[in-house]
Amino acid sequence: MIRSTHRRTRTRVVASSTGIVLTALLTGCGGSGGTVAAGASNGATDTAGKASAACGQVPTIAPKDPDGAVKALPADLQKAYNAYGEEVLASAWQHKKALGRAAKVGFSYLPASNAYAAAVVKQMETSFAAAKADGLVKGKLVKRIMTDPATMTPAEQIRGYNELVDSGVDIIYITPLSGDAMVSAVDAAGKKGVVTVALSSTIRSKYAVNVAENAYLNIAQPTALVAKQLQGKGNVVIVRGFQGLSTETIGYQAAKDVLAACPDMKVLGEVNGAFVPPVAKAELLKFLSSHPQRIDMVAQLGLMGSGVYAAFDSTGRDIPKVVDAGASASSLASWKKLETADGYETAGAGGNGTQEAKAWFTVGMMVMAGDGPKVGTITREPSVITKANLADYLPVGAKVSDLGEVEDGEGWMPQSYLDQFFDNPSQS
Repeated sequence: MIRSTHRRTRTRVVASSTGIVLTALLTGCGGSGGTVAAGASNGATDTAGKASAACGQVPTIAPKDPDGAVKALPADLQKAYNAYGEEVLASAWQHKKALGRAAKVGFSYLPASNAYAAAVVKQMETSFAAAKADGLVKGKLVKRIMTDPATMTPAEQIRGYNELVDSGVDIIYITPLSGDAMVSAVDAAGKKGVVTVALSSTIRSKYAVNVAENAYLNIAQPTALVAKQLQGKGNVVIVRGFQGLSTETIGYQAAKDVLAACPDMKVLGEVNGAFVPPVAKAELLKFLSSHPQRIDMVAQLGLMGSGVYAAFDSTGRDIPKVVDAGASASSLASWKKLETADGYETAGAGGNGTQEAKAWFTVGMMVMAGDGPKVGTITREPSVITKANLADYLPVGAKVSDLGEVEDGEGWMPQSYLDQFFDNPSQS
């Protein structure tokens, strides 16, 4: 039986979407779990002296903007780059002329090992077919998709990427296993006139146009909101993801920064869930067996909400407020069940592969049309899942056992939003 630890809490809250795209792809990788000592940094980016906010608020940290590309954007768009964890470069394609013919398109992707990845692949094929009907692209979508999540490496992906370049494609859509490892290959391709458009993981090359969520805000916003619900008091457990990924490191630092502003919130420990719900459940069960204290919040860094709910439910312990970053149909079903039973309220964040792939493909076509990207990384402020709009994200009839994605909720990066990042959007 699912029970909430906050039956009398009725505070209204707001939350963010996470769209942790790369880590969603890696949920098929498994990975070892484990308990990490409270306070261990594991290489997280140091924001000491930069991140300052009151308890329950999101810190304000200037983005890394060496070319002044972010500063040149409208003020409303600049908000989305608060604390962005990677350098934001100007784009080499800002003054690129329209291709003037149908483009040959390459697609480099990770294994389609879960619902999110399958949705991305399906939508890319759908978008390509529509663009072909409009005369924007030609031939077939040339794919280089790695097949085994357990053995894939950046070197394998780079080989496939270079094969796409050699095949004569004009543009390559990619979700890189390692953005840093891709830089040299993307630079070389860019000098040949090949456009690279990356989803989720940032490639620090002026020849890459990155379409990505803000990994810091995606964790900071819901964590801050849950802290505010708890009035800045209580015991916390952090569930980390697949460590070594930049998005995980940035999200972990965001959680630490937010919790550091709440002196009456105590981190009891950290668990390594590897962004895999069953791993998160197993490691949390180990942790709970040796920690009988009341737990008020679980700050999980994405995609593992269903595993967290399952762990507490199987022990019969009261369920704390789960920071549901990267919400799934399963985690939202648990949230709704608790809400119906006793008014449970927390903060979560959603997004799905179909929405993100649509925006990704559109950005690439805009570059090829000569629309002129003003900045090399296009990001957004997180979406919001609240009690008020939970139904917009919860699939109809969803059960706790469901493995699917959340519904659209709100537009992820609609055309009207993307237009603001280009000099000549009317050309697309």
